[in-house]
Amino acid sequence: MPVLSAIGAGNMAGAILQGVLSSGALQAGELGFFDVDPQKREALAQRGLVSFDSIPALCRNSHYLLLSVKPQVVPAVLEELKPVFDPQRHVLISIAAGISEAFLRGALGKDAKLILAMPNTPLLVGKGATAIARCGPVTQEEFDRAKGFFSGAGMVREVPPDQLSAVIAVNGSTPAYLTLISQYFCQYAQEQGVDFDTANQLFAQTMVGAAAMLTQTGLSHQALIDMVTSPGGTTRAGLDALAASGLEETVRTCCDATLRRARELGK
Repeated sequence: MPVLSAIGAGNMAGAILQGVLSSGALQAGELGFFDVDPQKREALAQRGLVSFDSIPALCRNSHYLLLSVKPQVVPAVLEELKPVFDPQRHVLISIAAGISEAFLRGALGKDAKLILAMPNTPLLVGKGATAIARCGPVTQEEFDRAKGFFSGAGMVREVPPDQLSAVIAVNGSTPAYLTLISQYFCQYAQEQGVDFDTANQLFAQTMVGAAAMLTQTGLSHQALIDMVTSPGGTTRAGLDALAASGLEETVRTCCDATLRRARELGK
């Protein structure tokens, strides 16, 4: 019988399940899934995972339930789940963006054991960053095990449940934002005659290095900026141009739009 089963077997769920497998936390026969797409079902079944033909069947035969469908279809999924959901036995782990604890409790009952998580697509390459929130009456043992499901494919940090929507702009949606910025830099380099792939490799490695500097040196953001910036130099000119173009306000506008949409989906 599976320990962890995913309702929805898209890229994110597949990455989480693969991370659990790779870490050795669970074996293939202890992982299950359901998806309406036969190609996704076939792909996971070939890895030895347990395939279910319905949401109720998955629920009856699993302990931890990974809700990994698009936010727009969550209400319909919860309708199928409700008749067989046991608040004493099941722990629901939701990665549906913007779907709140209150919304889930309204569908499954006030005593439901809920964990909210916001992973990101780098889980696919074992470099994910997952924010996770414990919602009572989940026990510490259950919560620690849920964190372990995500840590097999990256790092995990706990946040309060009411901050999970706000953190989407920090890790959930941010791979798209950083990739878009990378594209702009590489396109500019290409216009100057630099091979696009070379520019992409250099920029991507620079992001990796900058991230390591942020997390490993103990220096502040400003101190790290100052390390690169000489008075009257190239970096200073670029920083001045970014400030003049309103970069800070643009980032804030982006984050506001992300948070606003998350709250809309939560309703």
